[in-house]
Amino acid sequence: MIINNVACIGVGTIGHSWATLFAVKGCNVSIYDVNIEVSQNSLKNIKASAAFLAEMGLIERKVAETAPDKIRITEDLSECVAKADYIQESTFESYDVKQKVFLEIDRINSDAIIASSTSGLLMSKIQKNAAKPERCIVAHPWNPPLLLRLVELVPGETTSQQTIRKTYEFMKDLGKIPVIVKREIPGFIGNRLQAALWREALSIIENGIATVEDVDRVICAGPGARWAIMGPFLTFHLGGGPGGIEYLIDNIQQSMSEWYNSMDDWKSIPYHAARKAIEEVKQLPKTKEKTFKELTEWRDKKLVKVLRIQEDSNHEDGPVAQHG
Repeated sequence: MIINNVACIGVGTIGHSWATLFAVKGCNVSIYDVNIEVSQNSLKNIKASAAFLAEMGLIERKVAETAPDKIRITEDLSECVAKADYIQESTFESYDVKQKVFLEIDRINSDAIIASSTSGLLMSKIQKNAAKPERCIVAHPWNPPLLLRLVELVPGETTSQQTIRKTYEFMKDLGKIPVIVKREIPGFIGNRLQAALWREALSIIENGIATVEDVDRVICAGPGARWAIMGPFLTFHLGGGPGGIEYLIDNIQQSMSEWYNSMDDWKSIPYHAARKAIEEVKQLPKTKEKTFKELTEWRDKKLVKVLRIQEDSNHEDGPVAQHG
């Protein structure tokens, strides 16, 4: 199956970024959003995103100039998905919404892979009413999809191996680093890890241990700097010295048990903790000095620099760098 025609359903923050990526990679892209104003604004956002990629030297300027020509705005879902080889759904994070969208797509297009951008919902529930559930899969990107390479592929109970394989290869062709989640679980891999860290960060704020600004500093200047080039397991392995991760676990587990015992284990975010964090975030120098758009541009320019370092690191590692 050669994927030339892609449909993007929902073109907000995630959807328009997906559409930009598909277009700069040479696909013909049809876009649809239930809010026509969002659809119309998305083309402006796509042009700006493509221009940014060219400005950062990630694509040629000619590609940026021609990419918007590959985008077709549609006002009807049927028109959008009818001829698609691959469909990326990025609608509201709700089982009810996604089930209805998948069911409608399923009636119009009987062949395309239907992938959801959901950040944590289970495909087994989304696909249950589809006539061909075997072609449905989660392809969860990280924001912004046109820059961050990770995509978590999460099959549902009835997703076929063929769908998994084809989606995996398509993501690699796009320059993504696809990871297959072997067992379906809410939140998948990245968001579960992120949620665990965020819960403790909120607890630290709520208990007056540190400010929002200093918690962010700790992550950026400490573990976050290492995480840009290696994950927690390799980090711990190096932390154990010549004895590696085994030595580290043997020697730190007693202290770590004390940490766990003093940590909050909330099953939902307490309102008072959330409000405290929200108010402190509003007072951060960057959020006071920059608009949301300016902050996003600042983030993306910094991300490009980090991604270049990651790319250099991967090339040093040899053949693995070619994966994705």
